[in-house]
Amino acid sequence: MKRIGHLSSLIETERNFEDAFWGYSDQKHRRAEVRCFEEDLEGNLKALLKAYADGSWKTSDYDYKEVLIPKHRIVAKLPVADHVIQWAACNQTESIIHGTMIGKSCSCVKGKGTHYFKRILERELRSDPADTINFVQIDIHHYFLNINHELMKQRYRRKIKDMKLIRFLDEIVESYPQGLPLGIKISQMLANMFLAPFDWLAIECFRIMADPEKFHYWQSRYVSDKLITCRTEDDARELSDGVQMLNERFEKYVSEGLRHYMRFADNIVILHRDRTFLHIVAEISIMILVRDYLLPINRNWNVRPVYAGGIDVCGYVFFHDHTMLRKRNKKALCRQVAKLRKKGLGKREIELECASRIGFAGHADTRHLLKTLDMEKRLGKVIKNRKRKAPFEGMDFDQKQSIEDLICHEGEDESEKLILLIDYKVEDSVIEKNDDGTPKQRIALRYRTIESVSGTEDEPVYTWNDTEHYVFSGSKIMIEQAEQDFSREDLPVVTVIQEYINKNRKKFYKFT
Repeated sequence: MKRIGHLSSLIETERNFEDAFWGYSDQKHRRAEVRCFEEDLEGNLKALLKAYADGSWKTSDYDYKEVLIPKHRIVAKLPVADHVIQWAACNQTESIIHGTMIGKSCSCVKGKGTHYFKRILERELRSDPADTINFVQIDIHHYFLNINHELMKQRYRRKIKDMKLIRFLDEIVESYPQGLPLGIKISQMLANMFLAPFDWLAIECFRIMADPEKFHYWQSRYVSDKLITCRTEDDARELSDGVQMLNERFEKYVSEGLRHYMRFADNIVILHRDRTFLHIVAEISIMILVRDYLLPINRNWNVRPVYAGGIDVCGYVFFHDHTMLRKRNKKALCRQVAKLRKKGLGKREIELECASRIGFAGHADTRHLLKTLDMEKRLGKVIKNRKRKAPFEGMDFDQKQSIEDLICHEGEDESEKLILLIDYKVEDSVIEKNDDGTPKQRIALRYRTIESVSGTEDEPVYTWNDTEHYVFSGSKIMIEQAEQDFSREDLPVVTVIQEYINKNRKKFYKFT
């Protein structure tokens, strides 16, 4: 394995530490400790940069938070400065660490979260159902807390030879009394790296063919286990072909390797057509994890067919032809919806309160469940809309309307289409692009609609609805009018968006 050096020269730059702060503080600027750090951002970043450069940095004392749902965990908390300096180290080493991992190793990797793992597992099951009849799921007990410090140090020394960075990583690892802390970015990266050699070894079926003595032992075990576990007529028919056939089959399985191996953090899932071979693979896996990695394994592992209860992992239960929501997640959603209905909340309010749970459920085959809860509409769209930002301060996505609602078509009464234009903004479109790939321009309008008109024709008195709305339009003429014909000094102003047809029979819109 090629070792990488000269990483500290990339880490100890002002730009890298600035990127580290903005990366860590994303969505956290309301926190008091982040605001306090940001008050003297330049000075704080320079102090961290100096501490890393001269090797004087020491990890602060941990604060601990107990989490009981969905299961008992102890989460470690550090001050902002510790997170920033660790992010600075991660920015330049994360891609190198991730390069040591297999493609089916998920969790704690950017772009490879829960739903990425879900797609991988579904693809494995549905693309080759004959080869994925059986599965074994191996779970490491309290993985982060049971990572051995000395073994962890050996892991990153095999890939990194920059001594300043190694001393920095050593200090972080040794700062925690046992294993690696939960809740720290750099510990997530290192924890995923810790099992990377095991992943490669497993895919190659633990290289047992390289050792003839070892190979013949497991081959004989496979044959004897086949004989002992013969229970059905199909098993007897399989054994009727003789021991030679079983020996050849085992050799074929080993030479193929584990094609359907994947890992989500400490949760290992292996699929195979042969249940007996899968038992042997599970036995070897557990032996290596306990002996070479000093990791305890939960005892609830078992080899069974996928159709007998499915593969319960990452909050879903996977079958060959469908994916269900885990039972406790389904119950939690139903209870939350029922509780909110008892409080008298409306459907829209319940959707917003339960958006995360319903969005998670929407990735499984839960149409009947959402229909029963009267939430059949895909909440992914609702969540996406919540994240969208309105073009004007103080407004939200629910105030958006379609430009078609405002257009005064030929023959319509203009007085019914009057709007009070309060503000406008010309900006780049996030959807439409020009032929050269640059974004097209659009105009955003903030307005109120007409409620009634009174007074005389010369001196009309308008009554406007209290609710403000906004729309987008890509009309070039309206953009030109906003930039050339009038300005914000004219606002608020009464206007109509009229539809016209040019000599080429094409429609266009214009303020009148």
